[in-house]
Amino acid sequence: MKPRLKPKVSNVLNLVFIIVLLIIPAKSLFSEEEIRITHFDRTGAIYLENPFQCAVITVQYKDKLPQSWQTGSNYFSTNRQDSILVGLDYSNRFFRIAAVDISTNSPNHFTNLLYAYGTIETIAGKYTPSGGKDGVNYWKPEFEDGPATNASLSRPHIAFADPYNNIILVDEGSDSVLKITTNGTIHTYAGTHVRGFNGDGPDAATNLNLYLPNGGWMLDNGTFFILDRYNKKVRRVDTNGIMTTVFTTTVAINRGLWVKSDESEIYFSATTTVYKWTPTGGVVLVRSGFSDLANLLGDEKTGNLYICDRGTHRIYKLTPDGNLTAIAGNGTTSGGGDGYPATQTGLNRPRMVWFLPNNGFLICEHDPGNRIWYVDPAGIIHLWVNGDGSNAPGRGDGEWFYNSPSTPKVSKVRSVSLDKKGNIIIVESDMGYVRRINFSRLFYN
Repeated sequence: MKPRLKPKVSNVLNLVFIIVLLIIPAKSLFSEEEIRITHFDRTGAIYLENPFQCAVITVQYKDKLPQSWQTGSNYFSTNRQDSILVGLDYSNRFFRIAAVDISTNSPNHFTNLLYAYGTIETIAGKYTPSGGKDGVNYWKPEFEDGPATNASLSRPHIAFADPYNNIILVDEGSDSVLKITTNGTIHTYAGTHVRGFNGDGPDAATNLNLYLPNGGWMLDNGTFFILDRYNKKVRRVDTNGIMTTVFTTTVAINRGLWVKSDESEIYFSATTTVYKWTPTGGVVLVRSGFSDLANLLGDEKTGNLYICDRGTHRIYKLTPDGNLTAIAGNGTTSGGGDGYPATQTGLNRPRMVWFLPNNGFLICEHDPGNRIWYVDPAGIIHLWVNGDGSNAPGRGDGEWFYNSPSTPKVSKVRSVSLDKKGNIIIVESDMGYVRRINFSRLFYN
């Protein structure tokens, strides 16, 4: 195991909840700055001021003072004035609240973020010795409603959390979208597991066929969009499970999909071209000249579009005025690396980018890259998880994800995203696994 790096925990605030909230005054253990409680209520909501613009706030608890502190919830905070919910019950309990800086104002920002995450685990998929072939359906009826880790997946491509933190997974080879519930069971969310087309709807999403879907996007309200690749359609599943077709195109669509929250614009990709659909204008060209596009991500605040081109080994930012710049990758598969500027580092077939609340972002690489990188807000790249092309299942499960950081733990990563609790969700391997890095601290100083 790599020697433990001590994140600088800048503030610790101790609270006691005994029927009515009683506050032990805040006292910083490591700096002059303190977390300050502004007010609280009986539901367990604490409103606070923390000294950092970008922070991870950790809640720890104990039932008796001699006991060791138990890890509770982590929260991202991007505002000095924020609120957290500690989750009261009917027993007396002591709480401790601490904050660490994950902005580049702190020299320890990377280790502060690193130590906010804990174990890695497999939440769906099982090893299938003969599996992993492109376009082959490994789904069986007995998987329905059973443990997600007992189900064979069929080259899953991308996953998102719904508002209730269930994981919605686009499973290309089984011509379906699957739902992994918070209690670990798996269910068909859309598609029939029969390849083809039998109507545009509206109809129950589980009554309509899909044809090798390989992209998706989740809105905050739980509406889900599916890139139905070989039917050349974008499908919409509403919060009642009813699927309709938003549009059909003649374009050979390919992986990337992003939808504005008001559904006024939908962006999608072909192999070398990005397109936009609007209700009034239909499908129009946005940008061409790429090599081998993977996933897309948009930013509604700035209007920027982030484009993964695995053929040029780069991540691009496309601004609303058409300016295209690389934000990661040097155009080759070598050079730079851990601690170097992201634009000087060789990426190997990057597949997806996902932003964290501090404006840093994660990048995953498919084979032969097989890594997950973190690019901090200053543009410096750090190796987050190493991997290889072996398709081996469950490596590192139950351990701290950064234990022996050079040891491979992932394979052929197709997507990386954050769920509603800040956990990192990874779709990997031709054999098909969904992994999770838990946003729960294991180490504290």
